[in-house]
Amino acid sequence: MADLVFAFDPALDRPIPVPEGAPPLVGKAILDAPMAALRTAVLTARQSQASALVLCGRILDPLRASPAQAQALRLMITDLAANACRTVWITDTTTACAEIFRMLGEPSGLIFVAPLRPVTLTIRGLNVEIVLARTPLEMTPLPTATNGQRSQSLPLQHRVAVGWDLTACNFERWDSSIAGSDRPAHGMTRAASHSLSEESGRLSCVWGSRHHESLPPEVHPLPALQARSAHEGSSGSCATLTFIDHAHPRDETVVGGYDPHSVHLESSGNWKDVPTYHVAWRSVSVDSPLGGDEELALAIWSALEGLDVDRHARLQIIRCVVGCGTSVARRLRVAEIAAETLARLHRMCSAGPFQSWCQEILADPNESLLPLGHSRSGGKPGSTTSFSTALADIVLAIEQSPHATISPSRAREAGWMALELIEST
Repeated sequence: MADLVFAFDPALDRPIPVPEGAPPLVGKAILDAPMAALRTAVLTARQSQASALVLCGRILDPLRASPAQAQALRLMITDLAANACRTVWITDTTTACAEIFRMLGEPSGLIFVAPLRPVTLTIRGLNVEIVLARTPLEMTPLPTATNGQRSQSLPLQHRVAVGWDLTACNFERWDSSIAGSDRPAHGMTRAASHSLSEESGRLSCVWGSRHHESLPPEVHPLPALQARSAHEGSSGSCATLTFIDHAHPRDETVVGGYDPHSVHLESSGNWKDVPTYHVAWRSVSVDSPLGGDEELALAIWSALEGLDVDRHARLQIIRCVVGCGTSVARRLRVAEIAAETLARLHRMCSAGPFQSWCQEILADPNESLLPLGHSRSGGKPGSTTSFSTALADIVLAIEQSPHATISPSRAREAGWMALELIEST
């Protein structure tokens, strides 16, 4: 059982880009993935008998939505309402509430949270307040009596603060930053959670993001329902929150089996992540074989057959990474035969027993340049290898520096691209 289910950034009106040359079945699976992921979150709310499904991030824009998308979302909301589960839609602006309500035909069971406009729900005898978390002032702790004891004059309450990273709405590889904690929204969440952790009030914080985030322990990370590329921190999931410790003995004399004055409550609730993704991005690594595109295709196919079956994904989009050691010539050769190898793999995947689509074949951009550096290669200034050794030393210095402005993986990728450019001219 769960009390609340959280779903972040379904972005129903923003289709995931389909890889060039993908067959119709692959394209359809990708285009259907956002709506299918939201349906999985709705099913999770029904099966767990949740009191509310909480939607945040990009959901459905009234200016972009099609009638079919609006109708599908309305049916989900009314279906949940018929099962005693409300839908809480968190918006950035108060004016958006009326527009969304009209777009969906004013369905029953839909309520809104907006800035300075929280909503309070009664969940299994608890008064639970859901607020939008944008600044520490909006995440103030609940009132408590002295010495951390709950005042008998106050209703038993739990506050849930929900926020999300606006900078991650169009996430790509180059948007990732090793200095992610410097983003203003993240900093506000960190400060707010720190101040709240010093209080005795019951509060849960959840932060939605598509980035690889490092959040305070008091904040539960919430990935998007469905990843949109291979560069996100999670394939996609929703999160369930349970306030009551169901391991506590039930009191059969109380209606519903729970006495709100005697049951054990976790200070920040019990969290559980439930996979919702239907398309998964995977990387497959192989060593560079001798020969041409046929040998490389067979090596990659063998690696694909060894992949574990992902029961949550209808489709796996594969990025094939070829290890070339320190051979720049071999890296160039992989680039030359990549198109022919992809064509072979597409024919093989079409006849295979599992659904996968190879999107890209490339020499491993994350291989270490350490063997080319002065400390390993024996290169000396003025020799024919002085450029490669100097470049390798620069990359290694970036990897070891705590104040580097780019990540180690991007530094290695830039180093290999420079060597390949020199080799090909």
